[in-house]
Amino acid sequence: MSGQYLIGLPVSQIPTPALVVDIEALMGNIETMSNYLATVKMKIRPHAKTHKTPAIAHLQMQAGAIGQCCQTIGEAEVMAYAGINDILVSSECVGESTIRRAVNLARHAKIMVIVDDLSNVRELSAAAKQYGSNLDILVDLDVGQHRCGVRSLEQLVELAKTVDLSPGLTLRGVFGYAGHIQFIADCEERTKQNQEANALLVQGAKAVAGAGLNVEIVSGSGTGSYDMAAEFPDLTEIQAGSYIFMDGTYQKLGLPFAQSLTVLAQVVSRPSADMAIFDVGMKGISTERFFPAVQGHEGALTVQHLSEEHATAQLHSGDLRLGDKLHFVPSHCCTTVNLYDYMYVTRKGIIEAVWPIAARRA
Repeated sequence: MSGQYLIGLPVSQIPTPALVVDIEALMGNIETMSNYLATVKMKIRPHAKTHKTPAIAHLQMQAGAIGQCCQTIGEAEVMAYAGINDILVSSECVGESTIRRAVNLARHAKIMVIVDDLSNVRELSAAAKQYGSNLDILVDLDVGQHRCGVRSLEQLVELAKTVDLSPGLTLRGVFGYAGHIQFIADCEERTKQNQEANALLVQGAKAVAGAGLNVEIVSGSGTGSYDMAAEFPDLTEIQAGSYIFMDGTYQKLGLPFAQSLTVLAQVVSRPSADMAIFDVGMKGISTERFFPAVQGHEGALTVQHLSEEHATAQLHSGDLRLGDKLHFVPSHCCTTVNLYDYMYVTRKGIIEAVWPIAARRA
């Protein structure tokens, strides 16, 4: 059941556990990012892997986003069929089925994919030619995360040359995601590593352009370094995603975004005076980095353990009764969103909408 019947009722009526979004905080975060980027003339292509929700993608587009990043071809399909027309698939598309889906999706929307392997370029080109389609391509450079991406500028240029000569493919520029620096707590160190990553990315773009090849797009960064990257010369777009929701990890960085996403849970047991058990566990909130905090009760109780369906919290002050509902802040918003089929959208404590997380399983 989607919960549409609850629209217009107080948040306290939401069955728990539930994913809840404060629409005023969400829109404030989108506006804060949009207003800042306007001052530095930087474009944003937000990451749909954070929200997986077409309704939010459209809000971002209305606020000036140039498109969406999608981490899977399934996410891209959901966004394209929901009317998002400019999509970067920010993970390599490998394998017959994925490639076929990518080139066919390019018939319905403007699709870019990233590449870091010559054989993959040949496979994408062959499929695009077979299906009479065209894919825009960004060549992927490892800028320090040591995950995907070519490891040298020479490889990058060779890859770009191959793309440029491949039927059905159009070289648009370079890509480099600096995921390794997004959560560095020390601002000075985060700035230093961000400068190094962006400098390498721009150096790669200049090497490709210097070979006489097309470089319109230089795409990188994320929420934790959005401002540092936005003011770095020669980058053209940033890929921030989590700024719309925030989470316990990003809260530590002092970013100018509000916590809009929480998981609502209720007290289901009070086995002792200093302990409360809530009805949310690992199946309802991410355990990726650390235990969640409880919004507005940070000093009053501490989550000490998560099992599959329960959170065990120690009470330091105050009192809780069975049925009391509190908002939990996850350590990671993206992996928490992926646990739910829909989110409750609230305004001033009232349920305003219920949005399907349409790309959850994509």
